[in-house]
Amino acid sequence: MQRLHFVQWLRVFLIVLVVAHHAAAPYGPTGGAWPVDDPASTDWLSPFFALNAAYFMGFFFLIAGYFTAGSYDRKGGATYVRGRLIRLGIPLVFFIFVVFGPLVYLYTSPPEGFLPFYLSTYIGGGEMEMGHLWFVAQLLALGLLYALWRLLLSARGRSDDRAFPAPGNRAILAYALALGLVGALVRTRYPQDAWVDILWLVPAEPAHLPQYVSMFVIGIIAGRGRWFSEIDPAIGKRWFGVGTAAFVAAVVLWALGERVPAVLDPQITWGFIEAFVCVGMILGLTVFFRRYCAESSRWLDWLDGNVYGVYLIHWFVVVALQIAILAVPMPALAKFVLVTAIGLVISFSIVAALRQIPLVRRVV
Repeated sequence: MQRLHFVQWLRVFLIVLVVAHHAAAPYGPTGGAWPVDDPASTDWLSPFFALNAAYFMGFFFLIAGYFTAGSYDRKGGATYVRGRLIRLGIPLVFFIFVVFGPLVYLYTSPPEGFLPFYLSTYIGGGEMEMGHLWFVAQLLALGLLYALWRLLLSARGRSDDRAFPAPGNRAILAYALALGLVGALVRTRYPQDAWVDILWLVPAEPAHLPQYVSMFVIGIIAGRGRWFSEIDPAIGKRWFGVGTAAFVAAVVLWALGERVPAVLDPQITWGFIEAFVCVGMILGLTVFFRRYCAESSRWLDWLDGNVYGVYLIHWFVVVALQIAILAVPMPALAKFVLVTAIGLVISFSIVAALRQIPLVRRVV
């Protein structure tokens, strides 16, 4: 498959959002836990959190799925699986056992010594912390499941190489409705920011899991049909309008608060609306970047090559910066912008330096 420069730019854009999302965590109501508690706070970041969470990780899963089938075809099953275990499994194991274990111990200050704490956590069945690397764990699990699927198809003398044409409005609407209904239904039991462990190993947020899994599967189908290149620009623009309108409606309801009688629980309502925001933003951004960011540049390969590494380490850079300016008397939005900008520069610089080491470059 030819290199799609606009997809590279999309990956860079999405990692900027990831860093910004975590940079904003102490300064607004994210709904989730965060290790830094800054007294500087603003509710103006709520729409930013909601919009990001509605689509940006799902977009990452879609892009990953888009290139999965082609990678498997080129490399073969054994090489594909080995590559997934190296690129995703090694960082996962390293951060769980070498990085997060000591950090959790220092943060929680348990009464026992480090060695008993470590052994009880990682051998005695305790809860292993992997933080933001839940994405890596889920991507590894989905990649291995795809390899198993291909193996089963091969055993039956079948393949999954059928290419479907890019979807039209009806198919997209059907998916958005289905995702919205499932998202609303899941939230009746698992509200957003509630997490579970699948098979005691893979952390997952049930409220978003249907989006992530379906986006990965759709990405595989889309890759076969080259949907990123073939999707009608008019459809992308139309659905971007739909997604934007849905998000604006949700923000208005959020702003009115108790002045609007709640027919349904806000979690359930947002679970349905979020699907249209997700579909609209992904389609709109795809056609926008394809139209205006189709060319390469001397910076693009460098930026895109470091995206995965930035995802791995940015959390630690961002948290360190947030702690460093904790006592600085600045407005919440100013701190958010400062941590985002400096966090991006430091994260990309560290990863670029580390990737000069051949072993690191092979993994990251």
